Amino acid sequence: MNQDGNPTIPPQFNRVQGLGGVVQVFTGKTAKWPWLGPVFFLLVGLGALAGAALVFWNKWGVYYYLVVLREAGLWVAGALLSFALAAGGVWGTYRTRKLGAVVYENGFSASNQKGLTAWPWEQVEYVVATVTRHYTNGIYTGTSHVYTLWNGKNEKVILNDQIKDVEALYEHIENRTYPLRYQRAADRYNSGQAVQFGQVTISKGDGLHIGKKQYAWDEIEEVRIEKGMLSVKKKGGGWFSGASAGAGYTPNLMVLLNILDQVVGLKSGK
Repeated sequence: MNQDGNPTIPPQFNRVQGLGGVVQVFTGKTAKWPWLGPVFFLLVGLGALAGAALVFWNKWGVYYYLVVLREAGLWVAGALLSFALAAGGVWGTYRTRKLGAVVYENGFSASNQKGLTAWPWEQVEYVVATVTRHYTNGIYTGTSHVYTLWNGKNEKVILNDQIKDVEALYEHIENRTYPLRYQRAADRYNSGQAVQFGQVTISKGDGLHIGKKQYAWDEIEEVRIEKGMLSVKKKGGGWFSGASAGAGYTPNLMVLLNILDQVVGLKSGK
């Protein structure tokens, strides 16, 4: 926040126009002391070079030159490794400073090391929300979030945990664009066109396709979303007669689930 209580917009967003007023600013995650690591490795590298110089000063002409070169080479190798780690730290800090996003009244903008993207809400065609819970030896270690957005030109924006509060950022985008994405899909479906959601395709006349399997609407006994999977059960058969698709990789999943719930009903597991 600035002194007026308004959100401080990172400078890379200054040229964004036509999206209305700022709603919320999201910045990249940074370490508390981002330059501490690079400075430390730089000093270590300089110390290693000093060590190599000291070896030459004290031992050149006294010991066999290959022995001196081998000992000094270890110091030089350590210096090069330290300088590489320092450079990596600087690059990582630079990348993080470029990361961020701003939600506006009429759209959003996202920035990374490759540049700036700004889309009005109506340009967002597809969204994929991949949320993964991680476990090590059965112990929960955290959750990662990757949100991928596409526009009508097949351009995409990826938002992940490198942005602070990326879940809240995605919630803004989902809430603002869902009515538009739903209406487009519903209009295509109602006009008899096939509507594709990744591995899943639906149409009034042909029913539901998942991968290579096709089901007429009156053949479907149950559609269920459970444990990250969208599953279809065929009438007169078990689950092995059905098919499934990963929910976390299905574009516009919430739009698809809404339409399926209206057409055949939808069950959800725990």
